[in-house]
Amino acid sequence: MKNIFFKSLLSALAAFSFISCESDEYYYYNYPDTAYGTITNASPNSGGLDFFSDENQINSSPLDYTNTFGYYNFYTGNRIFTVKNNQGDVLAQTEINLRAGDHFSVFAVNTFDNIELVSYSDLLRYPALNNAVVRFINLSPDSGDVNVKSETRGFAEGLSFKESTGFVEVSSGFYNFSFTKSDTGESLYKDMDVELRPGRIYTIYTKGFASPPAGSNDTFSTKIIRNY
Repeated sequence: MKNIFFKSLLSALAAFSFISCESDEYYYYNYPDTAYGTITNASPNSGGLDFFSDENQINSSPLDYTNTFGYYNFYTGNRIFTVKNNQGDVLAQTEINLRAGDHFSVFAVNTFDNIELVSYSDLLRYPALNNAVVRFINLSPDSGDVNVKSETRGFAEGLSFKESTGFVEVSSGFYNFSFTKSDTGESLYKDMDVELRPGRIYTIYTKGFASPPAGSNDTFSTKIIRNY
């Protein structure tokens, strides 16, 4: 069962939020002077993380690796986003200037020892009838530059770590995506039978390691987020 969740956020955040996932149900509320953001833990071996906007904790429970919460509502202006471990230690920070109506995503990325926060602008615009929209982000720490293509078209060449493609409108349906090293052509991963449904907007990000460190079985793969 694919779910829609609502979260409460005190003080600087408004009351309702929705989790980007693959549900047929969608509830969305526009508020004046509000920006809308998701948070994602894409840092391998990081454990549960807590995200903050200024001094306000965003997630009410620790956000585990590959999980996404949001969209949350944020006040506009310059906001300091912070990620902490479960002991409350600050791991990384970034400042984002939020404007009314902005949609954005914040990711905790890189290995836990080198954890960073990166943000991306989201596009929430309806695609044409029977189309979907997709973008790709390379968040694998050791993969190097990556090429992304389906059986019918290319989506990225030389996509570097933390780099995102633009949002691309495509026909809805099932896709087989291949991910290869840009310099050698070596296959990193094949993501088979990915359904891009009509009217939906997706982010597909790479995760894990091309060469996992000792003790890790977190190999290179992908995760899909439904932004709408």
